[in-house]
Amino acid sequence: MFYDADHPNISLAEWENFRKKLPRHLIAEIIDRHEVGLPHWFVPFARGVAIASDALLHRAGYRPGMSRPHGWRKIYCDVFDLDIADGLQLTVRQCDGQGLWTGERFSESRPYACSDELLVHQFGSTPIFIRSYQSAMRLATHCHENGPPAGLRWISASPKDYQVAVEIARKHSIDEAVACRNAQQEDFLRGRPDPDPRSIYRQVGN
Repeated sequence: MFYDADHPNISLAEWENFRKKLPRHLIAEIIDRHEVGLPHWFVPFARGVAIASDALLHRAGYRPGMSRPHGWRKIYCDVFDLDIADGLQLTVRQCDGQGLWTGERFSESRPYACSDELLVHQFGSTPIFIRSYQSAMRLATHCHENGPPAGLRWISASPKDYQVAVEIARKHSIDEAVACRNAQQEDFLRGRPDPDPRSIYRQVGN
């Protein structure tokens, strides 16, 4: 049985309830996993990503129009690093060219591959994404120097046994797709067709 406290496997019902009651001081909106195109190994049980709110970025010292903070260097076109200690770096990187950036912490002494730390919301270890690299840099620095605000934390981007987690997540997605499809068919046979037949795909990410 797979268990990792940093990578909880939440249900679809729990996810939908979270979406309805977002902590607006931290999160502006939620984007489903399939819309962002996250790699399978990257927080494999996360059902989506959370976009950092303006209030959270303001708390981190970001103001619209600010430039790149001092010390950050461009590694690739979509990756920036900041050395913060011997063998320890902060990293912000763009996700699949979509203008969404992660805040990460990288250590040369990481215990296993893909164990770089990622800033997430505690519910479902939902990754915090930011809409500009300038604001992502300030949020990552703030959360490293002061600790994340209540509700956020640093976790490894991938569990040690990520292959097992990925397979579990894949099976759950299939089971949810089958359950939703069966429910739609039952409603249709009872004369209650789904007003939006695409809803099944929104729910399970197909």
